[in-house]
Amino acid sequence: MSMKAWTIAASISVIAITGLGITANHAAASAFTTASDAVEYRQKAFSLIRENFAYMSGMVRGERDYDADAFKQRAQALYHLSYIPFEAFSGAGENVTANSDALPVIWENWSDFEAKRDTFQAAVKELVNAAASENMREIRPKFMDTARGCQQCHQGYRAD
Repeated sequence: MSMKAWTIAASISVIAITGLGITANHAAASAFTTASDAVEYRQKAFSLIRENFAYMSGMVRGERDYDADAFKQRAQALYHLSYIPFEAFSGAGENVTANSDALPVIWENWSDFEAKRDTFQAAVKELVNAAASENMREIRPKFMDTARGCQQCHQGYRAD
């Protein structure tokens, strides 16, 4: 299966789970029981976020033809995905940095980490709303807000 097909299939699976009313808490609780499972879980979730974001980025930058339906689908997938990885920073994943880019400061500044997560998720919601307009002039600033939301967590909380 190609990476594009895998990304789309995984995104659709996440959307289907969310559509059935299963929260990220329930999905995360059953997804891992060990620290290594939690790290793998959040890394895979962030990988799907990155894939969807990169696809939309190509359209925003003009490197890929703008396809309103595809953009809306990717924005919606990103919205659902934005809730998935964060549960794996608690429970079995709490204070786990081995084989991970996560820094210990996440748990030392948990409330700030949560606030940055919330900012990111709110920005993604705004991106979904802008995508519905099918107007790149409305989409571009919301996309950039979302990118800044991603970057906030990378600065200080992720080893690069």
